[in-house]
Amino acid sequence: MGIFEKEWTLNFTQCYPNGQLKYSELNNILQITASEHAENLGFGYKAMFDVRQSWVLSRMLIEIDSLPKYTQTVKIRTWIQDFTGSRSIRNFELWLGDQVLISASSLWVVFNIRTRRADTFALSTDHMEFFRDKIPTKYAVEKIDGNVDFQLLSDYRVKLSDLDIVNHANNVKYMEWCFDAMDPKAILKGSFSRLEMNFLKELNYGDEIEIKEFEDKVFSIQKDGRIHFLMRLTK
Repeated sequence: MGIFEKEWTLNFTQCYPNGQLKYSELNNILQITASEHAENLGFGYKAMFDVRQSWVLSRMLIEIDSLPKYTQTVKIRTWIQDFTGSRSIRNFELWLGDQVLISASSLWVVFNIRTRRADTFALSTDHMEFFRDKIPTKYAVEKIDGNVDFQLLSDYRVKLSDLDIVNHANNVKYMEWCFDAMDPKAILKGSFSRLEMNFLKELNYGDEIEIKEFEDKVFSIQKDGRIHFLMRLTK
């Protein structure tokens, strides 16, 4: 169970009008696969909830050679690179046949659902297998500079459909809000080779947010002037 695999056959709701997998759905299937792996290892949602903890995504890097398309069956492989007690690095590959189309790396933080703060992992990790030398991405997950002159794209209020089981806006929604605020022509070209995301603060039902952009490559989600999310796109 060191490396976990799950197949996905892409359906029409997961794809753009050009037939390619949506970037937000790509993020979603990576994270659902990670969640199933965590369940099998004994530290999924249910086990974590019993000790009043949850995993939250802190940073993510996705490198794309090409996007898979409607009706294609892809395989997601995921594994844990490292774990430090409160943080875990998890990596991914998306395979189509014998070809890797997409590689990704993510940094996760243990979150106390009572204090709403980072916490030390409360469960045993003795059975966990790490792959410290198995790094699929060319670049490292890093902090995005948010100290730039952002311009407003749109306003948004967090809705019930944005919430997940931890009772805050699901992190996939952050990416989706940014892409929805963009020119669709840029998205439908399918030409982004790298997506980087920093998740800084949670958002809750009814929060009023601003989606902002800097020079067509860096996006932020802000509430009351404070940055909650950053995304950087590379073509």
